[in-house]
Amino acid sequence: MNRIGVIIAIMTAAALLSCKSDVAVNGPANTNEGPAFELENIAGGTTKSTELKGKVSVVDVWATWCEPCIAEIPKFNHLYAEYKNKDVRVVGLTVVSPHDDIAPKAKEFGMRYTVLVGNDAVVDGFGGVIGWPTTFVMTKNWTVYKKYVGALPDKEIRIKKDIETLLTQSPL
Repeated sequence: MNRIGVIIAIMTAAALLSCKSDVAVNGPANTNEGPAFELENIAGGTTKSTELKGKVSVVDVWATWCEPCIAEIPKFNHLYAEYKNKDVRVVGLTVVSPHDDIAPKAKEFGMRYTVLVGNDAVVDGFGGVIGWPTTFVMTKNWTVYKKYVGALPDKEIRIKKDIETLLTQSPL
């Protein structure tokens, strides 16, 4: 195998290994503040992190090529539909994906919630990710409440409990 073939094989293996499907949940997170950002919204314009303050936010870090990420989209559509008239935002933060693929894939996959084009700085601001999907549940004060790594079978139920808990709390 030539040098380019080896490099492609290593990059493919790294991408596949980073797309996790059943990693454990990190419990209630510390009070790490979420990152400040202004990111491209595929619906047009930009979205600032300051627009999410005052709301409970579910931020799903995903990639267009990640099968477990794609499998979770209907769950996030359910969360969006259930909580869209409450102080809750569901956001897909797309990373490590070709820019020109993001909007067509979001349409193809039927994503009804906000989809932003992420970058390394924003991911680092969340404390980084070790695999996809990684979902952050954020308080109304824009601090990390919980971090879920992987496509867990009961993730939607856990996130609903988190949302209900956080909706009862007043922002500081």
